[in-house]
Amino acid sequence: MKKAFYILCLIIVIGLFIAPLGYLFFVPSLSDLFAVLQNENTLKAAKNTLVVSTLVSIFCLLLGLPLAWLITRTDLPFKNKWRSLFCLPYAIPPFVGAIGWIILANPTSGVLNQWFGLNLNIYTLAGLVFVETSFLFTFVLLTALTVLDRMDSSLEEAARLSGASGLRVFKDIGLPLLKPAIISGFILSFLATAASFGIPALIGGPARIYMFTTQIYTYQRMGTSNGLQMSIAVSVILGLFTLGLLYVSQKFFGANKNYTVSGKTARPSFIPLNRWKIPITFFLSALFTIIFILPIFGLLLSSLSPVQGVWNFASLTLNNFTRVLFETEETARAIYQSFILGLSAAAICTTFSFFFNYFTYRTTWKGRQWAQLAISIPFSTPGTVLALALILSLSQGYFGLGPSLYNTLGLILIAYVIKYSSLSLKTIGDGYQQIHPSLEEAARISGAGWWTIMRTIYFPLLKTAMMASVFLVFMPVVSELTMTILLTGPGLETIGTLIFQLQEYSDMGGGGASVLSVLVVAFVLSLNLTLKILSKGRYGL
Repeated sequence: MKKAFYILCLIIVIGLFIAPLGYLFFVPSLSDLFAVLQNENTLKAAKNTLVVSTLVSIFCLLLGLPLAWLITRTDLPFKNKWRSLFCLPYAIPPFVGAIGWIILANPTSGVLNQWFGLNLNIYTLAGLVFVETSFLFTFVLLTALTVLDRMDSSLEEAARLSGASGLRVFKDIGLPLLKPAIISGFILSFLATAASFGIPALIGGPARIYMFTTQIYTYQRMGTSNGLQMSIAVSVILGLFTLGLLYVSQKFFGANKNYTVSGKTARPSFIPLNRWKIPITFFLSALFTIIFILPIFGLLLSSLSPVQGVWNFASLTLNNFTRVLFETEETARAIYQSFILGLSAAAICTTFSFFFNYFTYRTTWKGRQWAQLAISIPFSTPGTVLALALILSLSQGYFGLGPSLYNTLGLILIAYVIKYSSLSLKTIGDGYQQIHPSLEEAARISGAGWWTIMRTIYFPLLKTAMMASVFLVFMPVVSELTMTILLTGPGLETIGTLIFQLQEYSDMGGGGASVLSVLVVAFVLSLNLTLKILSKGRYGL
């Protein structure tokens, strides 16, 4: 039975994680690629993608690294609270934050413009970069926090005892040891920006700043064979660029290893902030207010305002909630379908990862390492590229065999499973590494078979990791937009696509997108808090 399960896992990896993406890259000819590269719109999208992604990555480093250092290496008050607060944007869908900032900084009716006369315009390159940075800096922050938490503090202690200032210690010791985290954070934020759709569509679209993802969406929605060919060619270019960047980063980390942990280390003595403690605390409070509190406030104000653009506390009402939740036909369907898709994807990813990780960490069978790599690639692949690959390979059956999945929830579910299995695989894999193989050996000596071992040893010990896997997959799936916007059709609304539709064109009364966005934020934050409580702080932000 064990061997049969392993073969089945490999077939799933080849058939779903490798074949569709591999097929996509062979669809366009070289002439198609050259034709797209000579297209003026594609060249503008490529330039905008490169410029925006580079700027966002730089600002993410400038924001994330100092925050990580303050939280881990200074006597900053309430450090654990600051850690949790500044990681919260990671859990919020970025396009929801974009809607919040549109409400706040719309040049004609923005809340901040009306109340304070600031004359802000979110529909600019600066606005696009700012909103992307305010959510994607968490990639750098989380990476740097992981490295700094594990770093041997004795080197920094020795430097301080030699008379070096805190800034000098950070420059001469911290930064060199953080080099892998810096490069990794830069690449992650760069790829996340290049792959994002919601913010470029909602903010970049009105500003006529088109990026690769919005260009793919535009071509695909043309509904013509030429438009489909153009979207395929642009997807291949974006996909090849992404894979190339990932390959370069892997080669770099393979050749440059920095060891930050060496034996037992003493608890680090934190650098005293002294007279800077209060100013830095005020600065962090203001920063968190700007990047998180303000857009959430904008969403809440819009959801309670009867007339969009007229921001008056005296007229706040729940009429928008009543209209969207009880009088809009698509809402109930979108919520139901999002929950079904989220729970199904979470269950499938968790079950698959539970078995596959056994073969990765408890056997030496051939193929398990490359299969694990194949599962991780779709998570780094832009959602628009993956969605188009699935449309080509599954819309007329599986490569022409079997029933068509085009415009079905089944196709959307498959996309979610392929995209987010990597999250589940890593979470449950961490759990496997903490279980000593001697438990399985003792059970086998006692006569237990493989299935009994999985049921009586690994399943009980991995319950917490599996629970975390379900949460970590469910949270992004329930409001996913980038892939779903290309895969959805009539009657297939999800929460993410319905929010996008209400924001863009289908909400005559206004405020509908804000209502659903507020509910998504409240739901995601509640899920995160529940996960932290149930896992006793091991998982969650």
